[in-house]
Amino acid sequence: MDLQAEIRTSLGKAAAKGLRAKGMTLGEVYGHGADNVHVAISAKDFLKALKAAGETSVITLHAGTAKIPVLIQDVVRDSLSGVVSHADFRRVNMDEKAFVNVPVEFIGQSPAVKGGGVLVKAVAEIEVEALPAHMPRTIVIDLSLLTEVGQSLHVKDVVMDAATRANVILHMAPEAVVATVIAPRSDEEQMGDARTVEDVKVETEEAKAAREKEKADKASEKE
Repeated sequence: MDLQAEIRTSLGKAAAKGLRAKGMTLGEVYGHGADNVHVAISAKDFLKALKAAGETSVITLHAGTAKIPVLIQDVVRDSLSGVVSHADFRRVNMDEKAFVNVPVEFIGQSPAVKGGGVLVKAVAEIEVEALPAHMPRTIVIDLSLLTEVGQSLHVKDVVMDAATRANVILHMAPEAVVATVIAPRSDEEQMGDARTVEDVKVETEEAKAAREKEKADKASEKE
């Protein structure tokens, strides 16, 4: 997939604000010992690329006269509008293996959950090592294999075709649990949980806000 980019020569907050007002997403190309390049991309085109490639599939970034194979990294969204304000583009060598955190995709329905069990998803992503051309978009976990309460699925249960399995290394222990089904809790236990759920929610939202602010601050420093 190709993505057109303009090289930014005017940096700073005022220039960045002006480009965003014109419907541009700002970015920085980095990696492989080359100088960092500041770029601006049509926000509409960037969202199409992000939807198609995610952060695991290689795209070709056209910046000036250069055609650069990259992975989209560290996407920063406005905390209120959700609009992407900044993204990094990591250079890759198509002949060199890369390490990428690939999101886990849960498919199917668990018979154990249908029978009243509670599904617990233990991981959201798994670190993968592969050549850029072989990097999977997602790591698939089939929940229909969970047929009994107390049963777990492990990294070794990841669904991959023969070609992918031959070219992809998962950097997580084969016995590591990725999903499990537990017995439902009693009404009394659930009431006890309810007393703390708001505290957990507030803590989670604060942690999320802190992470987004950290990413936004780093993006702002690059501008």
